[in-house]
Amino acid sequence: MPRAKKSLKVAYLLDIFPALSETFIINEIIELKRQGLDVAIFSLGKPKEDIIHEEAKELAKETFYAKNLLSPGKFRKALTYLYAHLYFLVVNPFRYLREFWFAFTHGVKVFKPAAYHALVFRKLGIGHIHAHFAATASEYAMTISRISGIPYSFTPHAYDIFMKPRLVKEKVAFADFVVSKTEYNKRFLEENYPGINGDKIHVVHYGMDLERFTPVRYDVRGQLPFTILSVARLVEKKGHKYLLEACHILTKKGVSNFVCKIIGDGPLKRDLEGLALSFGLSENVEFIGALPSDKVLSILEGSDLFVLPCVVARDGDMDGMPNALIEAMALGKPVVSTYVSGIPELIKNGCGILVPPEDSQALARALEEIFLMTPESRAAMGQKGYEIVKREFNLRKEVKKISVLFSSSLALTHDSNTIVTKNTRSPDETFD
Repeated sequence: MPRAKKSLKVAYLLDIFPALSETFIINEIIELKRQGLDVAIFSLGKPKEDIIHEEAKELAKETFYAKNLLSPGKFRKALTYLYAHLYFLVVNPFRYLREFWFAFTHGVKVFKPAAYHALVFRKLGIGHIHAHFAATASEYAMTISRISGIPYSFTPHAYDIFMKPRLVKEKVAFADFVVSKTEYNKRFLEENYPGINGDKIHVVHYGMDLERFTPVRYDVRGQLPFTILSVARLVEKKGHKYLLEACHILTKKGVSNFVCKIIGDGPLKRDLEGLALSFGLSENVEFIGALPSDKVLSILEGSDLFVLPCVVARDGDMDGMPNALIEAMALGKPVVSTYVSGIPELIKNGCGILVPPEDSQALARALEEIFLMTPESRAAMGQKGYEIVKREFNLRKEVKKISVLFSSSLALTHDSNTIVTKNTRSPDETFD
């Protein structure tokens, strides 16, 4: 294979792309490209649901899907894998055998396909690999890196570190750097995985494209009924059960001139609909289902309050810092949430109210407090939230921090390695 020093790419290696609930990854990639970084997207699987975000549809067209990279047929697949492993064994026997032994002793099942993906990455001129979530994608990234010598990094989020996944300590140790979305996550890694080098963990917040968000004036949104909005997957850790209980408490107190709109889908939908019915909330609660981001923002603009009463699920899963809260604050909405994980890093300085998780009474009091505020007071509370997002969660500023980390890694890769010439194949072509 011809070799030359060329401009290098960052590979975003993801479990499934695009995922309906992971618009933050889409926004991150778009902004990196806008800032001039050459990003190639690799997805281990294809989404099962329809792609409904317009930005995601465009990125999906240029995404390399793992199944599409191989020619059909078990025999050809086996030969392709064999060639990839022999290639790296010959090129650097020590590195290959070291990773073979690590994979064997640590049960790394992705070792076989990872060698092939490593070869594809070299052909495409990948100079750095970045994975989101400390689960399968980061295990692939780590293995590809250790086989090929291409440096890697990853971003942990929530369940992927809170629920004790595989090899987290090793993933951090072998990574060039780790991007943590909250100070809480960084502390969690340091405290729960002794020996981790905290200096390589960089806190970079989720970012909002503020050009898409204009805080809504409350003299426009002063009409009744008072509108509460919650946007999240219908799963235990989002705490919808407690939101419904709080709404029930309000109606029993005679506070009934409100509507609570719940956007999202998930395994608890039927249970939650049944709970709302049993509470007699058919006039107050509306389950809307999953929507594309532009329609979510439209409904959010017409709301008075955003609520996400996160809890720690029975299996230990919990949120990190829900993107939906940041979006609501970017639109100048008062927010109510809970003291879970990194949420107190976001909701502060009077921009909303935090309550203990699983406390429906406290949640109801918070909802009532904001319900009884004047429109001007709610606007002032929402403006404080907007200022926090503008100052600490600006997409361009936060992505620039990641871009600098990538650029440093790419510069080192360019100086120290001989990289295979870039390949100009399309995402639909196979690599044999």
